[in-house]
Amino acid sequence: MKTDLPVTHPDERAAEFFLQRRSGDWTEGDERDLAAWLDASVLHRECFESVERMWDEVGLCAGSPGVRELRAEALAAGPVRRRWPRWAALAATLALVVGGGALGALALLDGPLSPGREAPAQVYRTAVGERATVTLADGSRLLLNTSSEVKVDFSGRRRGLQLVSGEAWFDVAKDPSRPFVVKAGDHTVTAVGTSFDVRMEKGALRVAVVEGRVALDALDGQRISEVRAGERIDVEGRAAVLRPAGPWAGDWREGRIEFASATLTEAVAEMNRYRRIPIVVTDPKVGRMRVSGVFYTGESSGFLTALPLTHPVSVRTEGEVVRIGPATEKKTSSLD
Repeated sequence: MKTDLPVTHPDERAAEFFLQRRSGDWTEGDERDLAAWLDASVLHRECFESVERMWDEVGLCAGSPGVRELRAEALAAGPVRRRWPRWAALAATLALVVGGGALGALALLDGPLSPGREAPAQVYRTAVGERATVTLADGSRLLLNTSSEVKVDFSGRRRGLQLVSGEAWFDVAKDPSRPFVVKAGDHTVTAVGTSFDVRMEKGALRVAVVEGRVALDALDGQRISEVRAGERIDVEGRAAVLRPAGPWAGDWREGRIEFASATLTEAVAEMNRYRRIPIVVTDPKVGRMRVSGVFYTGESSGFLTALPLTHPVSVRTEGEVVRIGPATEKKTSSLD
């Protein structure tokens, strides 16, 4: 399959394959090209699956004015070059949608709400390595971290949200008449106008407040604590510990992670939240080494490159896994 569509990113290539496959211009040779491309990388397969999921979600609201306008603009673009058919223009548009994750697509396709209109319940989610932002009906901003999901329902007397998984940052628009309530596991976080972060992981909950204050309650209504600006609370089971928020709060919004004397095992677990190709520590002694510093998130973060320069470790890639072990192991390359 040959085309003049300038595809440089796997999301775009996946969208191109997907849309041409749905058209009448698809051959056995194209099918072989697709199979070879999918087999070449786990990332390629994940991008293609994301396009399929996104197509299904877009189809649910295909009759909305936002979708019709988006499709019309893509088709109106016409062929940029002689061999760039209409499906290629749609591929470029779909790639932009997929690149922003389902969250970006839903926010774009539904468009802004008219004044006085109640927002319907929505589900916003991101894939591994993605971050996304949406402005809610009341003017609040919701930022989702990697592999996260939030349900939003503003249909009642309160502004209700549920953090289903992962981590989210909330910049809350002030409205004392309608409390902003985030359900996270067995707890609720209530705010009126503030900025705070909520993270759920393996039965634990962490809430950090940067501006204003929030109230943390159990689902039965029992007040656990009030958390003020500059504080964070860690909850696991019935234990709750209030402490300074520290510099970590909100760093992920800029694509950064800061470690302050974290064990290598802890640091790797955090980095893996943003990676499709996981990192594995092969030796317990290596896992207990301490790591400090600021690193970017994602596959090419510099984290793996820096480790052998500052610690007696080896980093090697084996298939779809990166292994960190003692420096005495046979050392290959240390690539992110």
